[in-house]
Amino acid sequence: METIRWGLVTAIAPVAWGSTYYVTHHFLPADHPLWGAVLRVLPAGVLLLLLCRKRPRGPWWWRSLVLGALTGVVGVVLMLASGVDAADPLGVVVSVAAMALSAFGHVLTKRWGAGVDVLLVTSWQLVAGGAVLVVSAFVVEGAPPPLTGATLLGFAFVSVVATAVAFVAWFTGLRHLDAGTVGLIGLLNPVTGVVLGLLPAAESLGGHQVLGLLLVLSGVLLGQRAGAPQGSAAPGPSRVGSDDVEEVEFHRSGRATSDHR
Repeated sequence: METIRWGLVTAIAPVAWGSTYYVTHHFLPADHPLWGAVLRVLPAGVLLLLLCRKRPRGPWWWRSLVLGALTGVVGVVLMLASGVDAADPLGVVVSVAAMALSAFGHVLTKRWGAGVDVLLVTSWQLVAGGAVLVVSAFVVEGAPPPLTGATLLGFAFVSVVATAVAFVAWFTGLRHLDAGTVGLIGLLNPVTGVVLGLLPAAESLGGHQVLGLLLVLSGVLLGQRAGAPQGSAAPGPSRVGSDDVEEVEFHRSGRATSDHR
């Protein structure tokens, strides 16, 4: 039951990310992908930082920058994905590269974040990633694009729901589930994107598409059952080096004030 519970929490992330493709395509400016990523990542990080009210200390300054840069790259790719033909070889290469960077970032987050509040880690890396993206956006795209009411609502959704809430859910899942189970849950991302892409057009899925979706969902469910023994308890920090003692003590004291575990 614990695995199923944490699996449902983790599933919030890929479902929210899958909805990003539809929102980006219909409501966000397609000619400013870098600014789109900035307006998605930075407000989410600031929101979580206001909830946590804790700045990074010690090695977490450079760790946040590394993780934030990886988050920023994934954010840009998600913004670009809606404008690239699925059959475009360049789009496939870019998507695969983004997945690899994302996986690398998740491994680092799981390793570095053991024993540290999820909201703290998520807020720091989103703020750092947004800061990196602001510089890139100014250099490459110039001034930010004009924003209409519909555009602001679109950015509010992708920032709050598909970034702040989604990343917290995803990193929480990494704390409580094994990497293989989390990876399978991530397959809900394309499933959500396909379904939301078809609904507005009132189109029906073909036989091979239905089969593909069923295989993905079956894999997710089987992965949840197979991972049940490993997911019953949250892993704690296995090792603490001498250079991390001050950092661990800082975060232990910060948990009492953040009210977020």
